[in-house]
Amino acid sequence: MDTTVFPAPGWRGALRPLLTVRGYTALTHHLLGLPLGVAYFIWFVTGLSTGLGLAITLIGIPILTLVLASVRPLVAAERRMANALLGTDLPAAPLAPRGQGWFERAKAYWTDGPTWRGMAYLLARFPLGTLTFTVAVAAYGTALYAIAAPIVAPFDSIELGFWEPDTVLEGLALVPLGLVLLVAAGWISEGMAAMSRAVVGWGARWAPGTRRPSGRGPRSSEPSRCQTCPDDE
Repeated sequence: MDTTVFPAPGWRGALRPLLTVRGYTALTHHLLGLPLGVAYFIWFVTGLSTGLGLAITLIGIPILTLVLASVRPLVAAERRMANALLGTDLPAAPLAPRGQGWFERAKAYWTDGPTWRGMAYLLARFPLGTLTFTVAVAAYGTALYAIAAPIVAPFDSIELGFWEPDTVLEGLALVPLGLVLLVAAGWISEGMAAMSRAVVGWGARWAPGTRRPSGRGPRSSEPSRCQTCPDDE
């Protein structure tokens, strides 16, 4: 039987962001960046400002601790979303730092490195999410508008500065440009996905020295015993 493997056509590689599910899940991540970033920004700015304003009372510290306690669950949701939409493989992490009793656990939030790093990441989602949302909408919107020019032009002339298509035939002249822009938009989305993977990999990474949560028990510190070696006399 002939087992010759033929390489994929070059055009399929060029169109990969438009032909794979991952390209559209990454686009979904870009579009979710703005609403999620705004939500995170409002939550942390409101919570921190309220807690700091009431810090001289007995209410401020619990409010600040509550804000810190929300970081790990929010980062866990971001981690799962990145795994699903960006194709990352970030391991799960505990939703709270270790501590004996509620008081020690509440105190641990203030010295927990992953919590502060996670807060920095969630706050950074606002400017980064605004960037990815704006670029994605602009890139895909421009491409799709040019592709739809034969339909749009007869009803609303397209102002290009040097030319104003207002018929179906004139709109057809913009379709090839729209197709090129659509491919470019796909690769722009791929670049932003790589950036997002790097950022979430930093903000949601597993803290060194902590035990990864799983169904298995902790690994024994004793060296494994050779099954084929003779017993010591």
